[in-house]
Amino acid sequence: MNKSILILVFLLGFAGMAKAQEDCKLRGEIRDSIGFPVYDAAVSAFNSKSEGVAFTFTDVDGHFELAVPCGETYDVEVEHVEYESFSQSVLVDRTKSLKFKLNKSTISLQEAVIQAKKPITVKGDTIEYDANSFRTAADENLEDLLKKLPGLQVENGKVYYEGKEITTIKVGNREVLGGNTKLLTKNLPADAIDKIQLNKKFKANPFSNSLSDDEEAILNIELREDKKSLLFGNVTVGGDAQEHADGQAKLFYFSPKTDGTFIADYNTYGKEVFTNEDYVSFFGGFRELMEEGSSFSLRESQRNVMLGSANDAAEMNSLIGAVHFGYEPNKKIYTNGFVLFNQNNLAFNSTQERISEGLNFLDEQKNDQNLLTTMGRFRLDYTPDSRSQIKYRLNFNYFENESEQLADRFLNGNSLGNTRFFQNNTGYGLKHNLSYIRKIGKDHNLGIYLRHQLSQDDPNMNISSSMIPVVIDSLAFNNLRQDRQLQTQNFQVYGIYNHLLTNTSNLRFKLGSNFSWQNLTNSIFEGNDLITNENFQTDSNLDFTELYADLTYTRKFGAFKFDVGAGVHNFASKSNFLTGNRSTNLTKFIPHFKMDVNVKNAHNVVLEYNQEYKLPNLVNLSDGYEVQNYYSIYRGFMDLKESLYHNLSLRYGYYNSFSFLHLYVGGTYVRSIDNMQTSSELVPPTQFNSLINNTEDDQNLVLYFGGGKRFNRFYSLNANANLSFMDYFTNISSINPTDGTMEQNWVNNTAFTQNYTLTNTFKFKKKVELDLGLNYLTSRFESVTDFDFVTWRPFAKAAWSITDKFLLQSDYSYRIQYQNDELINENQALNASLRFHVAKSTYLTFIAGNILGNDQLVNSSFDSKSNQTVINTRELLGRYFLLQLRYKF
Repeated sequence: MNKSILILVFLLGFAGMAKAQEDCKLRGEIRDSIGFPVYDAAVSAFNSKSEGVAFTFTDVDGHFELAVPCGETYDVEVEHVEYESFSQSVLVDRTKSLKFKLNKSTISLQEAVIQAKKPITVKGDTIEYDANSFRTAADENLEDLLKKLPGLQVENGKVYYEGKEITTIKVGNREVLGGNTKLLTKNLPADAIDKIQLNKKFKANPFSNSLSDDEEAILNIELREDKKSLLFGNVTVGGDAQEHADGQAKLFYFSPKTDGTFIADYNTYGKEVFTNEDYVSFFGGFRELMEEGSSFSLRESQRNVMLGSANDAAEMNSLIGAVHFGYEPNKKIYTNGFVLFNQNNLAFNSTQERISEGLNFLDEQKNDQNLLTTMGRFRLDYTPDSRSQIKYRLNFNYFENESEQLADRFLNGNSLGNTRFFQNNTGYGLKHNLSYIRKIGKDHNLGIYLRHQLSQDDPNMNISSSMIPVVIDSLAFNNLRQDRQLQTQNFQVYGIYNHLLTNTSNLRFKLGSNFSWQNLTNSIFEGNDLITNENFQTDSNLDFTELYADLTYTRKFGAFKFDVGAGVHNFASKSNFLTGNRSTNLTKFIPHFKMDVNVKNAHNVVLEYNQEYKLPNLVNLSDGYEVQNYYSIYRGFMDLKESLYHNLSLRYGYYNSFSFLHLYVGGTYVRSIDNMQTSSELVPPTQFNSLINNTEDDQNLVLYFGGGKRFNRFYSLNANANLSFMDYFTNISSINPTDGTMEQNWVNNTAFTQNYTLTNTFKFKKKVELDLGLNYLTSRFESVTDFDFVTWRPFAKAAWSITDKFLLQSDYSYRIQYQNDELINENQALNASLRFHVAKSTYLTFIAGNILGNDQLVNSSFDSKSNQTVINTRELLGRYFLLQLRYKF
């Protein structure tokens, strides 16, 4: 049966490709009045409904090719800024070749008009779409409208151009809703929109020169004149006759100078309202979070604020409230900010199985989690004159996470008693950035940047056991308590100067400093008795300084652009521990290289190489014990040294958006020297982890490819794949079952993961949209023992506009999981909703969730640190039915 499903889904894909053979090729040649080929002329085809079905530009020989459905008559229109417009009606019943002659224009045109009704207008690097030319009665919001525009791809509120996500969408040339593009696309009414403008080469830095790398595509939405000041949104109430409730309000307002957002939601069935992705977007997106600073070489990830886990938990209630404002009194000043409050209460049962050679741990767990999060942001942009700009950003967050887990524990079927694991984690973070950018002379610019970040985490915990205690250094803990606090402060100052030597060459000089101060304290108690033995108390601090200078030369040759450079970095750190001190001082020469090739704005190749040094942070170095949970203890290693990473990446992309075709393929390779790897000591039932520099080289290779093609208005195909190969070492000490001695071994681990997805999309008469696809995931781990995991997941998604009043939506997936060719899990998921359009702005929706009554979710993985297969099974919400009433205005 499983193979039949697989074959069926792939046949659908190839059947769709076969259907594409029904398309005809409309080829042509365009020359001027004296017979010379016309390069870069815009050629478009419109059907009888004035809908654009194909678009392209002529090549250097004046040739073009359009793929259009056979058997229809099309208006073929040719436009070029230097020539008079030309139009011809063509019946395409087979592959045809045409010849067009363009006459020189007697008027210097400022723009190229692609259709008499101006559905598409090209103005230099900007493509402008007339909303009325693409809008249909069924369009509700901006997302619906964007899906119809040639050149753009839309997926769950995200907009893509040439395969890259558009992270900036403005309204009236002003950023609104805190820059959250998903909120805007899913809520801005389609009937309020007049024009959509796509700027293909926008620069966030207004003083960037022609060789800067910060070009990106953005959208600007122009509203109709009668909608310039607009209040819109929706209010929803719903629930069932028993335990589930749903209430939501989304209100949006903007005018030429002001915008605001209010979001409130309460539900008890695991609906995801505000995701981590939305959180990042409100903080300025990944571009600002990852904005260029120093190399910041400490092994420290940015702490993410949690917004709740297990959204489909068996018992759950969630409350979210958010307020945002934006104000632009004039073109010199723009300010915005938001505050968000989120509270989640979760309860669910789960099991965790950890399997290794001769050992099988099984934990039956009951979980309760209460999470409170508050976060906010303030932004100020000030442009005092035409040559300078000042930006300030302030981000803050605070969270409280209280979780309790009761576990009945078993080893090889024998009871280890029960354990209560309680954790109360509180923390806050504050980050603010100040930048000053100034244009110097005609083509040069200077940027000065200051960044400061402060954070604190207090993850305190208590572990009590009925039978088997937690054992550390021969001390048994039946009622262990740990009080831990980590404070981190970072400060960066750096400057970047760009000097344009010629129109094709640039020098970029960067000079900066980076400082970090960290403090870690930790105390371990048995009941109320403080343990004063060595390594049971931690009071450590670290001072880190990085000084660096970097020079990059950029040169452009036609379609090629090269960046060649190198930096000199001096790293100095001093650490103090209860058991001693440590200091380091080293200077490193770090080269980097990038080649970018762009051919006709359709083919793009990027080759990049850089080196990166990572130094251990305070947690990596501190030699005091840290209890992570009831079976894992961590301890740092004072003698860790820096690691070197060689990073190489190659990417090729082909994007012909107006023929609805995009392809990409690429890969990254990372080779590390002296990599900081896990060293584990397995003494059942406890695992002791630390870090050690690997004397062997670790390596990681990732390959990816994908693409999509809309063959005609009825069928499109998307496929993508990701392959990852890791070859790395871990140090594992375990008890020899023969003589009971402890053996230490460097273990070479390899992991090869493949993930493939094929999706077929069918559309029938604008009434039915059907997605059929297959996801195949396989992972093979080779370590002390070998494991194979395979998951097949056929899926389907359907939307049927039965009448103008009724919309039926449904999604289905069938998951089959194997471990070493043995079936470990099989489940099906089916959800559906029926929406009734009661009145102009009122909708009544019946929702059926988890119709098949799926009551658990299984995830399997391999933990190389302990050489264990880990199988997690979590209890789900189960079947539910809701009635929802929504009013939109």
